[in-house]
Amino acid sequence: MEEFFELLNSPRFAAFSAVFVFIYGLLFGSFLNVCIYRIPLGKSIVFPPSSCTKCNHKITWYENIPVLSWIFLRGKCSGCGEKISLIYPTIELLNAFLYLFAFLKFGLHLRLILPLYFISALVVTAAIDYRTQFVYSKVIIPPVFMGILWSFFEPTFSWQQSLIGIGVGAGFLLLAILLFYLVTRKIGMGLGDVYILAAIGAFTGPTLIPFILLIASLGGIIFYLAAKLIFGKKRIAGNISAEDLNSKEEKDVEHAIYFGPFLAFGGLVMFLLPTEIINSMLSFFFGW
Repeated sequence: MEEFFELLNSPRFAAFSAVFVFIYGLLFGSFLNVCIYRIPLGKSIVFPPSSCTKCNHKITWYENIPVLSWIFLRGKCSGCGEKISLIYPTIELLNAFLYLFAFLKFGLHLRLILPLYFISALVVTAAIDYRTQFVYSKVIIPPVFMGILWSFFEPTFSWQQSLIGIGVGAGFLLLAILLFYLVTRKIGMGLGDVYILAAIGAFTGPTLIPFILLIASLGGIIFYLAAKLIFGKKRIAGNISAEDLNSKEEKDVEHAIYFGPFLAFGGLVMFLLPTEIINSMLSFFFGW
């Protein structure tokens, strides 16, 4: 089996392997769209088969080809003409490219299933958090344990690093929540963000947590400023209420922002960066 995977990772078959992983990412991305839509509704992600949310038109196999079907259907349901959101092909392409980056970094092995699951769990969590401002523990908690399992298969990563990464990731945000509450008597961040950073730490270890938080913070600031100044959006997190913020001040509601998608973004960036770049960053900032 090991010889088979060595052949697939060889220069001769690398292009074939990359295309295979990319197509697999597209197909699994289509399933992620089902998860993103159904999980917040409490529906099964397996049954019934996919259908139009307006007219219940059963989606045929040729209408469910990732990206291509959306293009051929011109982004509309063939049954009623209801617009199909651009988010569907976007999620499929995003998942496919992330899988490809994982392949380029780790190679094609059976153990690659673990980081691929981690990637998709972050995509689903970020998308649901963006839509509903809610993080589902049943989606993001399994990657915490998978990160520990990953450490036994990835030669450059130890189980000690994974456990410390979980503790540092979760502990840092829990401390931030506690300090914010002591100062303001408000809950400034949900436990969902703690789960996300714990899962990320399980796969990256503790040393990358500061970079992840920096990327997430910068991403959130840029998104916030773009939404407010360029697009004139009054509220960023649409489902957040004054009660959620323990405040009746409208300005707090207007300034509320979801942080989960940016944590996921930062985690994916640092997890998929080439090892050489990460080592250079650690050497530059920490002298390692």
